[in-house]
Amino acid sequence: MKQFKRKYFISSSLIIFSVLIDQVSKKIVSIKKDFFTNGIEVNNFFNLVYLENRGISFGIFSKYELSFYLGILSFLISIYIGYLIKITQNKYEVISLSLILGGAIGNGIDRVKNNYVIDFFDFHIDIHHWPAFNFADAFITVGGVMFFWQVFFKNPEKK
Repeated sequence: MKQFKRKYFISSSLIIFSVLIDQVSKKIVSIKKDFFTNGIEVNNFFNLVYLENRGISFGIFSKYELSFYLGILSFLISIYIGYLIKITQNKYEVISLSLILGGAIGNGIDRVKNNYVIDFFDFHIDIHHWPAFNFADAFITVGGVMFFWQVFFKNPEKK
């Protein structure tokens, strides 16, 4: 029972932390969007910008007005990830899935509330820019890499 409570404490803490960091940062950037619209050069490879992403990763499908439906899909996927958290006993999988879930909820909130996701991290080399992203995207990516590493390299019997 103690391990059960600990698992859910860790998971819910990570989810709440990632959603809060994501939503607070997006709120700050959206309040100051005029300040960020042209970009703020932090150093020679990183800018802070304000972008409204109406598509999926890297702005794909932006022209199709699918953002609301993508938000609903995000919440449905979140339910499945919650189920995976419930059934796993591996603490690294709990951590990685919780980060993915927190990021999905953060972006899902934006899609349903705004019909777009606010992106603001802009990494670049000269004129070549990586697509802008936000904390939710970073949590999803870190959680995804951790999860696949755990499943395919640490637990080969799950292949």
